[in-house]
Amino acid sequence: MHIGIAAPIATEYVKHLLDGDTTRLPNGYGGAPLIGTLIDELIRRGHRVTAFTTSGGLPLPKHDCHIAKGPNFTLYYAPVRPRAFFPVGGFLGRGADAFRHERLALTRAMQEARPDVIHAHWTYEFGLAALASGLPHVVTCHDAPQAVLRYMPNLYRLVRYYMARQCLARASCVTAVSPYLKNAVQKFTAAPIHVIPNPLPPDLTDRPISRKPSTSGEVVVAMVANGWGKLKNPMPAIQGFARMRKTYPQARLRLFGVDFGSGEAAQRWAIAHGVGDGIEFVGRLPHAELLKQIAEADVMLHPSLEETFGVSIAEAMALGVPVIGGARSGAVPWVVGEGGVLVDVRDPVAIESALIGMMDLPIYKKCCEAAILRAREDFSVAKVADAYERHYCAVVENLSGVEKTQKRPDPVSTYAGMK
Repeated sequence: MHIGIAAPIATEYVKHLLDGDTTRLPNGYGGAPLIGTLIDELIRRGHRVTAFTTSGGLPLPKHDCHIAKGPNFTLYYAPVRPRAFFPVGGFLGRGADAFRHERLALTRAMQEARPDVIHAHWTYEFGLAALASGLPHVVTCHDAPQAVLRYMPNLYRLVRYYMARQCLARASCVTAVSPYLKNAVQKFTAAPIHVIPNPLPPDLTDRPISRKPSTSGEVVVAMVANGWGKLKNPMPAIQGFARMRKTYPQARLRLFGVDFGSGEAAQRWAIAHGVGDGIEFVGRLPHAELLKQIAEADVMLHPSLEETFGVSIAEAMALGVPVIGGARSGAVPWVVGEGGVLVDVRDPVAIESALIGMMDLPIYKKCCEAAILRAREDFSVAKVADAYERHYCAVVENLSGVEKTQKRPDPVSTYAGMK
């Protein structure tokens, strides 16, 4: 099958699939390594994949895309305007016309390539471009637009909210990456939404794991977040760790992500509040290095108030690292399962108690084993690709939802037992 993937795709995550000198290619659109994981698996299964993304640095006002190729893989880069609203070079920002320029370039590329099906990730420019192409489509929701707008109430997010509403209203085949997200967006679409989680790559789910938890109090806690703000909720986590260090003074907290590096917002706040001891402000890292650092940790602390999936949680679990997450943080309880401890992440005392509780070896061992099992059985790319393949076949055959139920297995029946 010829499968189109429309999504944020960074060149670094697919360069091994492309011919020639990839250092000269556009950077693409970063932030979603999972898309590269899915593309890898589809090509491994013998499919031909054509991907569509956006990238800065390409000439405007052209709607032509830069194209890169490799065996069974083609990647179109559509130009993206650099500003949200402020005019640059005579062009309004992309938010001023709801990404019209970018959507037009993506749609033209899709119609030129004409894959059998377009799988669009995110319900914004990629989803809308896929619908405009007129080709059979699958749209995957990765976030709840109303939740994004609630935590980031600005004009740009309001535009994105209405883009998502339009996409969901028109889409006929929709999936979501968690039951929480399905429930959050079902009211925006008449299409039934099936749950298919984000995929983890084989190098995470197939590697041997041998964890040796600290018995001396020299525990290493990892925390991954991008952005110092209300949604990621880092302050109670840092305060809870500081309280835990009164009992285990050799414990360390390693902070990863935007705003969590040396001299950045997290460190400035921690120093100002006298809670910076024992914390390593690492900041942003390449994804491969980040995974290496997480594998060296004993516990993953994830204080986010809302996640529609939580890829960093699933990655940690696949590495055998148990998670402390929010009991009411969207999809977090569903992803974690028995692979960690769920608490009120707004409460530093609750976080302290959970961290100290992880020092109990039987509890720690039980959580580690459950984390590995959960991640490897339910989030492997093989299982995720199986479910997507069934959807691709269904939409290409133009079957209705009733006909799909009658004529073929439910595309996501393999996930029916996931709690």
